[in-house]
Amino acid sequence: MTTISAVQVQPQPTKLYVYIAMTVLCWGYSPIGIHSALHSYTPQHIALLRFLIASVFLLLLVMKKGIQPLKRKDIPALCVLGLFSVTLHHLFLNIGQQHVSAVASSILSQSIPLFTLLLSALFFKQRILAQQWMCILLGLCGAVLVVSGDHGLGMPSAYSLLIVLAAIAWAIYFNLYQKFNLNYDALSMMCYVIWFGSIPLLFYNAHLSDDILHATWQANMSVFLLGIFPSALAYVLWGNVLKNMPLTIASNFLYCSPMVAMSLAVLFLSERPSWVVLLGGILIIGSIVLMNWFSRRRMFKENIN
Repeated sequence: MTTISAVQVQPQPTKLYVYIAMTVLCWGYSPIGIHSALHSYTPQHIALLRFLIASVFLLLLVMKKGIQPLKRKDIPALCVLGLFSVTLHHLFLNIGQQHVSAVASSILSQSIPLFTLLLSALFFKQRILAQQWMCILLGLCGAVLVVSGDHGLGMPSAYSLLIVLAAIAWAIYFNLYQKFNLNYDALSMMCYVIWFGSIPLLFYNAHLSDDILHATWQANMSVFLLGIFPSALAYVLWGNVLKNMPLTIASNFLYCSPMVAMSLAVLFLSERPSWVVLLGGILIIGSIVLMNWFSRRRMFKENIN
């Protein structure tokens, strides 16, 4: 992870903050778009359509900007990355959101950094400090509250656990992304991961044309927006941000995503999250803020020493 001292921090161009705002808005819209599309589409068809649209958008983009050639030896790694970040993540997310509110889904998605750190310790032997363990436990307690209180306090449903599995799938992807360390620029890497991850979704193409013809215009618009904005444009924008701003600074803005999702859900879906879900969200986001703060303080001390 890139670290910089206070002396090195330079004012960032305005366009980077515009990119960040657009990215947060796109990712905040994602659970609302899924919720709307589920009125006419199966979860599997939403995932397939979403990434077919994203794939075409990216193809048009690279026809203009160019793409690094694909190396044959990297194909297995790219297939694995696509499986976890596109196929499994979005199938779990869509199926789970059939009975999980958009607000709860968005909040649970913020637990990805906790699972990323936990999996890196379990499988890649990364050392976790006592303070980081405290943050992980705090965040997991928040996740339990969210999955237990989404529809009244009770036992977590299988659908809520699928949202957690979606977060774990993305955490696996992030760890493997760092482990494989493939030599591609951000746009090329994103294109190959999305294209390879979309291939297994073609298994669900049966009756897709019938669903498109019989879907409401609102559902079709939702799927189109999901394909263009959260699935393609947001990743392009975020790649540009990370080229020009340290991850430790840029990632702080992503804490706004649940607030955006919550606002959109209240405005367009009339959702009213319970106090249990809100408390769980505070614990999850608070744990990640604390974890990043501990990490920065530790790296700052290491740089001084």
